Order: sequence, then structure tokens, then C-alpha cells
Amino acid sequence: MGKLVLILYNFLFIPVFRLGFYLGSFFNVKMKLGIEGRKGLYINLKHALSQIDSSRKRIWFHCTSVGEWEQAVPIIDEIKRSNPDIYVLVSFFSPSGYNYVKRYDNVDYKTYLPFDTFSNAKQFISIVKPNLWVISKFDVWPSHLYIAGKMNVPVVLTAATLSSNSGRDKGLSKWLNTFVYRNISLVFPISEIDKNRFLNIFPYPERIVVAGDTRFDQVFIKAQKVIESEEVTIFADNAGIKLITGSIWPADEKHLLTALINLYKKYKFLKLILVPHELHESHIADIEDVLNASGIESERYTLFEKTGGTTKRIAIINTIGMLARIYKQTQIAYVGGSFSSGVHNVMEPAVFGQPVVFGPEYHNSFEALELIREGCAFNGSNTVELENILDRFIGNEADRIETGNRARNLIEQNIGATQIIIQKLKETYGFIS
Repeated sequence: MGKLVLILYNFLFIPVFRLGFYLGSFFNVKMKLGIEGRKGLYINLKHALSQIDSSRKRIWFHCTSVGEWEQAVPIIDEIKRSNPDIYVLVSFFSPSGYNYVKRYDNVDYKTYLPFDTFSNAKQFISIVKPNLWVISKFDVWPSHLYIAGKMNVPVVLTAATLSSNSGRDKGLSKWLNTFVYRNISLVFPISEIDKNRFLNIFPYPERIVVAGDTRFDQVFIKAQKVIESEEVTIFADNAGIKLITGSIWPADEKHLLTALINLYKKYKFLKLILVPHELHESHIADIEDVLNASGIESERYTLFEKTGGTTKRIAIINTIGMLARIYKQTQIAYVGGSFSSGVHNVMEPAVFGQPVVFGPEYHNSFEALELIREGCAFNGSNTVELENILDRFIGNEADRIETGNRARNLIEQNIGATQIIIQKLKETYGFIS
């Protein structure tokens, strides 16, 4: 049954998916970038690999986007530290991930993953000739995994998650995934709960090692670098409580902005830093329009970055790559994405010791669940709930500090997944020392 579903997937689902992707590229910037980025993929890949010694061992990492890349980074760094001659190739599905990794010393080559057909997978793997394929989190493409098994390429799934509302272990997907997942050599779930869910589609407990989430390691490492870095000047007067909204979408803003406006008017010492996830002019202008309608002034970062900070109490960050550095300078964080597809990285503010707030869609994030369990993260499903949660921490310094300390402690207590994974890889694959 599983093989039949895989065939139907190749000859029915993928053609429709590709057609939708191509049509969508006329209206969606990311889809357009994905199409353009895949042009000449095989030619460029062949050229790059023809330049290296054919005897060099090769590890192929695959990440769908930025979050999965962050989970792969500590593993890549640790492998390269002891094995500098191993050739590391990283593939991405999303332009967000591909473009985020501008240049990284421990990555020898980056590429897009071709669309998931038997022929594409065979051509890609035949060129790469990986000694090991490491997939970060959950971006497992069935045709590539099936062909990897046929070509005897060992496959490892790290930071593996399978949420309760996932469709991967239900319906036709269960048949398909049970059939292709057997080609995975090792699965490293982030928790015992995820391990038990994986057993439904991967009934090989001897090949499952609960390691934890490598993102804890990466967030902690990044935080140490941020602590040593120069602060970002946001406000001309740095006094008061600073609340940041990181990676917010219009769906967040629908509920969040009214709450922030009310709190802004209530607390004269409150300063707000708004960080939109997408920096489209229309998105930023919409935020400004809502604030202006309430008689509130704001200023964009690019207008005050060279003037010693804004004199307004609300700053809009309209440039990329600064979020982690700014988290170091704030006291309360709202993390976006949680009124749509799922909350973004909640650990970046938590590691700096601040309460974390988000909307109702957070079950995609193991870290969010853990922070809630420890009482240092809080979710609201509407304007009133968000306002009440944020009000609690703006108005109570002792509560804010104590809650933030618990958040930071949780991150520090979960460090170590990378070493568990590396040790198992060393034991299993002799070329990794």
C-alpha cells in the first residue's frame, strides 16, 4: 500500500504541487525566488563538486528554512571542528533559508533541493554522492528518501518532532511515511513524547535515540556572542521598560496592536520595539496607520540609526538580522506567528531572561510548550488576554525578573543535544571522528 501511495504521490500530487508553485510565483515573491534559484541547479552542483578531491567524505544536510538551519548549525560546527576535511553541502527548500545563509565558513556549498520526484532525487543524489544525509527537524521528502535508500545512502533525522496535530501519522500520509521512513538509519527525537509518536510510522525503537533539541545549544551559543557584541542603539533615552514584538505578522497585529496602544497610553515609561516578520512597505505602513489613528508617533530604524536613537517611544525595525541582538536589550517579549501557522523562535528572548508571550498557535513548538509548563511563557487568544498578560509584567518588576530567570534557566538546563547526536554518529559512521 505504501509503495502505491508513493507512486501516486509522484505522478499525481507532485505535478499538481509544481504547477501550483509555478503559478504562485507570479504573485508570491518567495515562490518566484524558489523557481529562479533552482535554475541551473544540477550544472552548478556538478561544477562545484568537480573541483574537490573525490576521496573527500561528504555530508549532506537538508533544512527547509531558517529555523531548521539553526538546529543544524551546532552539529555542522562540531563535525567540522574535528573533521575539517569533510565536505559539507547544505540544501534548502525555502528561499528564506537559502538567502539567510549568505556565507558560512563550515558550509562548503549550499543549494536548493529540487522538486521531489524520483528522477530529480536520483540525479541530485548521484551528483552529490553523500556518505551521510542529515535532515533537520521534519522536512522529509518521500521521493528523495526512497531513492536515498535505493542508493544505500544512510539518512539521519535530527531534532525530530511529530506534533499531536501532525498529518504525517494519519490517513494516506501514514501509509506513505511508514513505507519511506524505513530508509532512515537513525532518528533523534527531541523528547520521549515525540519518540512514542514516531513509533507509529517508524517502528524501529533500536534506531531511535532521544537527544533533545539542538536549537537550545544554538540559541545559547548565539546568546554568548550577542552578549559580547555592541548594543543596538534604539532609543535616544534608554530609560524605562522595553517591550519587543519579534517576527510579527498582520494576523498577530490584528489582536496585538490595540493591546499595545492601550498599554502605551497607560504606562508613560513603556517603550515598544516592533519587528515585522516581512519587511514589505505595505506591511510597515499598515502598522504606522494603526498607530497614527490613535495619535501615536513611531519611527523606522533606518531613519534614526545614524542619529543616536529615536526620540519616539515606538521604534519599527525595518531591516533584517538584528532581532537576537535587540532581545538582549529588552525586558518583555511577544513572539509572532502564533495567530497563523505557528509561533516563531521563543527561545531567543527566553535565553536573555525575559517573560515570553504569544498567541494561540504554539503547539508546533516544543520549546513553547516547555516554557508554558515551567510558567515562564504565556499565551493569549485575543486582545484582552494579551493586554492582561503584558500588563502583569510591565507593572510588576519582581514578577518580571523572577519569571525571566526561570525562562533562562530552562534554556540552560536543556543544552547538550548536539553532543548526544555527535557521539552516536561517531559510533555508527567510522569516517566521523
